[in-house]
Amino acid sequence: METAELKKTIEALLFVSGKGISKKKIAEITETPQEKISETVNALKQEWNSNHGVFIEEIGGGYQISTRPEYSPAILKLYPWKGVMRLSTSAAEVLSIVLYKQPVTTAEINDIRGVDSSGVIATLLKNNLIKYSGRKEGPGNPRLIRINEPFYHIFGIRDVSDIPSWQELGGAEEETESDGEALGDEITEEAETNGVSDVREDGEEKEI
Repeated sequence: METAELKKTIEALLFVSGKGISKKKIAEITETPQEKISETVNALKQEWNSNHGVFIEEIGGGYQISTRPEYSPAILKLYPWKGVMRLSTSAAEVLSIVLYKQPVTTAEINDIRGVDSSGVIATLLKNNLIKYSGRKEGPGNPRLIRINEPFYHIFGIRDVSDIPSWQELGGAEEETESDGEALGDEITEEAETNGVSDVREDGEEKEI
């Protein structure tokens, strides 16, 4: 596919994909090497960055169209958000542990936090921020937990390389409850920096 046609095709795919589309999927649809997809998207980014109220954002190994923060006041007039969903400290800790340690089991999360996390995990699963992904080999074959794609979208994170390493946050060879707290603080800070909150339709503020 010629570069000009590939650009238009990628733009169309990004437009209809809503929450984003992976580089691999774009490559499959257009029958184009992923390296070429990266080059073309980078070219599109440069064009869009200087001339549009929206931009192409790299999220979780894929791409999506996002609106620029400076146009939020106008967007809010069109779509007035009546409530928000905020992360509790416990939810932030669990999300952080999953982000850095994935795939990870519920028992491993409990060991790091020092408390039972099953309730928090259930809530995060319900809100599509984490997901079950296979099972760990060993006694009982416990389910493995990974970060779900909406997390990357909500927090504006492309991948784990965008945030400090486990060691930089104080992670030790033997994880402790304080490690989970440190990670929770970090991800909460990321949320505040990116103006992160999820939207509710019922006009209430909900903490998860």
